[in-house]
Amino acid sequence: MKILVINCGSSTIKYQLIDFDNNKEVIAKGRCDMIGYPESNMIYNNVRDGYKSNFDIAMPTHKEGMQVLFDTLMDKEHGVIESLDEIYAVGHRIVQGGDKFTHSVLVDDKVIADLEELSELAPLHNPGAVMGIKAMVEVAPSKKNVVVFDTAFHQTMPNYNYLYAIDYKYYTENKIRRYGFHGTSYQYILGRLEEILGKKKEDINAIVCHLGGGASVCAIKNGKSYDTSMGFTPLEGLVMETRCGDIDASIVLKIMKDNNYTPEQMDEILNKKSGRLGLCGIGDQRQMIQAEREGNAQAKLARKIQTHRNKKYIGAYMAELNRVDAIVFTGGNGENNACEREDMVSDMECLGIELDKELNNASSGKEAKISKDSSKIGLYVIPTNEEVEIAKQTVEIVSGC
Repeated sequence: MKILVINCGSSTIKYQLIDFDNNKEVIAKGRCDMIGYPESNMIYNNVRDGYKSNFDIAMPTHKEGMQVLFDTLMDKEHGVIESLDEIYAVGHRIVQGGDKFTHSVLVDDKVIADLEELSELAPLHNPGAVMGIKAMVEVAPSKKNVVVFDTAFHQTMPNYNYLYAIDYKYYTENKIRRYGFHGTSYQYILGRLEEILGKKKEDINAIVCHLGGGASVCAIKNGKSYDTSMGFTPLEGLVMETRCGDIDASIVLKIMKDNNYTPEQMDEILNKKSGRLGLCGIGDQRQMIQAEREGNAQAKLARKIQTHRNKKYIGAYMAELNRVDAIVFTGGNGENNACEREDMVSDMECLGIELDKELNNASSGKEAKISKDSSKIGLYVIPTNEEVEIAKQTVEIVSGC
């Protein structure tokens, strides 16, 4: 059973073909790039035999991109399938499902219309995803398509965690509320915790830190999202690569007034020129850590601000959950940076958190328990795999039809 996982942007189609019955093995992956531009190209990796290619090919729209993708997967010399019949179904990553979607669903005309309506909540993401779905339906009309939402997992949050303290009409009329993101990653991690802890999902309380270019924390209570750091958009919460995270709204107004900025200019500053990049001029986590080691004072300060913010969220979510079975580090930064993990949970022994520094230093990039045996709360590094989770949910939806 092979599942094609698709993640579309306005000019890209990222893809993975996963052999679901063969230990969820990725057999091919890559990206259709610069769709709609003269320099459009295909990046292809046959994972099974190691063949890689990057070639220019015209892709005026997502429809041509999907056709190029299928032609590449079925290439006689370096392809991985002989016909489209080998693909059981297609799973699409969707960033924003609003409050319409609480779980993954099979695509039909109504779903596509709903996604288009929700584009105002995610103007940079949902329109590209819809283009990808429509292109898939045109190129491979016999294939069943499933949409998997980053926001769906968080629809279990109680209203006192997803509402903001502003006039209630902005919620009822404008849908202003906390939606949360990275939900597909959190669902994957929850599934792994079920196996690691030997508990049913509904019995698990956990704090999961998804730390990458974008970063968030989720408090999982009884196997469901209870609270999360990202809000109406992915801007709220932690310090990220280029996003500021939590900020006093009055600061935004003052900057706009003092500099005569438009809303679009201010949005650019908060989302693309803040975070680690704004604090020290270095957005990339690895480069920032290296700069700190070389004596860059601003890089050291930026990392301190970042890890301190992370620690505050962990402490707050411990208070919300009361009982915590596990604290998990995932995402590129959470999985690969031992120093980041150590700083986030240092000096928290009074709360039952005891990090084993040797295990922590030896466990980057791989699944491992990194807490001491005496720690009341287990600390874990668990690499996330959103594509496998999308494939899993796609199989569940299509098989249940």
